[in-house]
Amino acid sequence: MLAIVLAAFTLRVHELTRQDIWWDEARNIDVALRPLLHVANAPELDIHPPVYFWLLHFWSRLAALHVGDNPVPLAFLTRYLSVAAGVVGVALLYQLARKVARSPEAGLLAAAVGVFSPFWLAESQETRMYALGFALLTAAALALLQITQPPISNLQSPARRYRYHAPFIVLSALALLTHYNAVFILVAWYGWWGVWALSRTDRWPRLRDVFLSGLAMTALVAPVAPIALRQIPGYANPNLTVPGVGDYLLQNWRAYLGGYAFDPALLRGYGNPWLWGALVLLGAGVVLAVVYAVRDGGKLAWPLSFLIVWLLGGLALYYIAVLDRGAFNVRYSSFVTPALYALAGISLAALGRAWRPLTAIGLIALLVGLIAGVRADFYDNRFAREDISGVTAWLREQAGPNDVIFVDQKYPFGFYYGRYAIDPNETPAGDEAAPARYLFVDINAIDRRLNEWAKDAETVYWVQWFESDTDPRRAVPFLLDKAGKRAGEQNFQGYTVEWWEMTPPNRFELAPDPVPAAYRWPAAVETVEISLPRDPVPAGESVFAAIRWQLATQTPTERPLKARVALYDANDGRVAQSDERVLNDRHLMPGQWGAEDRPLNVYELETPPDLVPGTYDIRLLVYDAETLEPLELVDEAGNPAGIEATIGQVSVE
Repeated sequence: MLAIVLAAFTLRVHELTRQDIWWDEARNIDVALRPLLHVANAPELDIHPPVYFWLLHFWSRLAALHVGDNPVPLAFLTRYLSVAAGVVGVALLYQLARKVARSPEAGLLAAAVGVFSPFWLAESQETRMYALGFALLTAAALALLQITQPPISNLQSPARRYRYHAPFIVLSALALLTHYNAVFILVAWYGWWGVWALSRTDRWPRLRDVFLSGLAMTALVAPVAPIALRQIPGYANPNLTVPGVGDYLLQNWRAYLGGYAFDPALLRGYGNPWLWGALVLLGAGVVLAVVYAVRDGGKLAWPLSFLIVWLLGGLALYYIAVLDRGAFNVRYSSFVTPALYALAGISLAALGRAWRPLTAIGLIALLVGLIAGVRADFYDNRFAREDISGVTAWLREQAGPNDVIFVDQKYPFGFYYGRYAIDPNETPAGDEAAPARYLFVDINAIDRRLNEWAKDAETVYWVQWFESDTDPRRAVPFLLDKAGKRAGEQNFQGYTVEWWEMTPPNRFELAPDPVPAAYRWPAAVETVEISLPRDPVPAGESVFAAIRWQLATQTPTERPLKARVALYDANDGRVAQSDERVLNDRHLMPGQWGAEDRPLNVYELETPPDLVPGTYDIRLLVYDAETLEPLELVDEAGNPAGIEATIGQVSVE
């Protein structure tokens, strides 16, 4: 066990700073470095309770960390908290499997799986709360198993009988205050505990224990209830496609066994066979473990059922939440992994009872894939996080004092670039030549913001994160294309930098001289006003259009929609077009709009350089983004008017 714990520590500190600080980590560090009383109510904690951030705050104070520190030691020291939690989690995993199976061998095997789990390793090397959550839940589970363990003697004193209740209550409350999704595990646990209590001859005192423990845990988390009520009710992602049950389980299994860097090409193309083989192997072992538990008198049946309820109940309850909120990521359901890895150790031990060599064969087969996943996580650049240090180093070389840099995400740009401001009221200060700013894209004010910050810029750089959804309507490139000339694009791991050459003084205007216009697609939306070019457009340059939309019905289609603005010649030939999703200011589809929504969407039609001069029609079409089926258009009287509306004309020079 000492060797296993040392291996866990070694793996978790190995290459600890190889990856740059990324968005989640930067947000967590920024919040934790604030004054303690400002942490819990930080607006950046959109869906996170405060315990991890408080702990990181105290750890950062102990390590003498400050905003503006060198990002490499900052990354090492803040991640070290997760390293410690990860090592403790492995040690607790040994105790969990050992206690359930009453077998030190099962504990060692489970701990070995935890050591080499690519998923646990990744979470133990990031400044996030998941490794801490795994450790707290595992410790709470051990306390609950002690509570439900039959007493050695009926003459136990009350103090001895109830000595594990307080640790269970405190640890489970801390787990819930580390991540709200621990609630799915706790609900499954309390359900199991209640059934266990009902099976006892002294069921009423036991049920009282269950109720009072739940009440005490609720009292401990109650002070954070106002924060939770502010965060949770509105948290949803209506634009997410909810996975089916099979896909949901597959994504979780692949992540928890193969890690974030799992690829079917691993193991010389045998990645998927290994994944399914491991499922069959461990599933067979669990079945054997259940058989042995029943055959041995049933003493181990309740503890084993606890792990199964933890795993399957946690997954089922979280999936119900996914169906309701549409927020799915394998991380969010990962609090089932302690049960999964404990069952893996118990499974391998049970296989050894059937035929001794099976334990070694199964462990080796499992470790072959796990170690391949660990190696990919460490060294396969395809799975590396973002190269923000490379982005900022390149910008230092390229951007001059008359240029400006805009970044589409708050974090982690400022950890690697000094002259950067998130607050729009602050002036960027630092040693770099060009100022950089976080550009929050409010489409109704973005042109005014660019006029304020980029009026005199000779070059404008636009830094975009690969997971960003800050500008899905592409308002920023729309404005920069109108005011300047696109000069280049540079790609980095996780980032794209585009830049435009400008001729100051620059003027940015999103929708000049909009004209009221009502074109109606009764199943979903209608136009309110339209802005089109008034001056002739040279061939080879873009035609810029802006359209303000509103709902055309109180019950719009729930389907995702796109609008196509297209240029047609005199022979009805389509010579240019722009297809964009129809979204409101919260980036929601029309099915989630309110009656008051009047969102502006923009369209840039790139004309070919050899386009024949003349007058061209501009037409508008709305269609289903997935099936490509066009919606029916109606005229002012409500009569069918085809599918495409002519909304104006443009002259091409």
